[in-house]
Amino acid sequence: MPFANVTDGRLYYESYGEGRPLILIHGAWATHLWWRWQIPDLARDYRVVAFDVRGHGQSSPLRGVFSIDGFANDLQMLLKRIRITSPVIIGWSMGAMIAMQYGLNQPSSAKALILIAASGHRIPRLKLRVYIDYLQSLLNLFADFAQPRKFDRSTEQFPRQNVWLEHQVKKMLSPQASRDVLKWVLNDIQKTPRDNYFHLWKSLWDWQAGDQLRRIRIPSLILAGAQDSVIPLRFSWLLHDTIPNSKLRIFENAGHYLVLEHPEGVNVEILKFLKEIGY
Repeated sequence: MPFANVTDGRLYYESYGEGRPLILIHGAWATHLWWRWQIPDLARDYRVVAFDVRGHGQSSPLRGVFSIDGFANDLQMLLKRIRITSPVIIGWSMGAMIAMQYGLNQPSSAKALILIAASGHRIPRLKLRVYIDYLQSLLNLFADFAQPRKFDRSTEQFPRQNVWLEHQVKKMLSPQASRDVLKWVLNDIQKTPRDNYFHLWKSLWDWQAGDQLRRIRIPSLILAGAQDSVIPLRFSWLLHDTIPNSKLRIFENAGHYLVLEHPEGVNVEILKFLKEIGY
């Protein structure tokens, strides 16, 4: 299995195709597998590297609160280990935060950024919303504990039938999302230990780049879902207004998980952008 050593851990990654490099960074609670509908199209003409962010998938666990800067440093070390220079970095949600931070830390190290369902600015009341969600998850945990057949304490994973978790996932999707997409996400996300939820959100909720994003001068594409309830559309417009050389494309019938809801459209926009910048 391909692993790259980073500070106090290792990252699992997979590489597909040949050509100029594209780096795919998934969102919170996801893994490299969430790019399953992008990789085949992109790997026809590019070398595509998809990895599990620390605390996800087969990479080293998240043992406490981390930081976006720490995740960006992990990315820098991964690229060094696998000898990739000047890639285009594609980040989705949390992955977009990591991509932006990397772009700020290493301003001449990437050819372009593609930011999907992204915010570079502080989202009001995010902490309160996360605390409420976490308390609801604890109440759900107590309910599961009262029914031992539903909860495996040895793994501390979510049970198969979990109303709270399904509600959380539905918030990430548009009302038009197919039942198959919902089922696939629920099946995969249940592999994530519960405690990681709060560790991860505490690692993210204070991050913002704000006006620093004006320092990003490389070409940037922003993709957003008009029905994203996690990162409302106004944050995509704000991101577009802040990053000087950026383009914004809005998917009307998509939520936060637009790469799963509209994979063909997302792939078309990515490939068109890469062609426009001569990559």
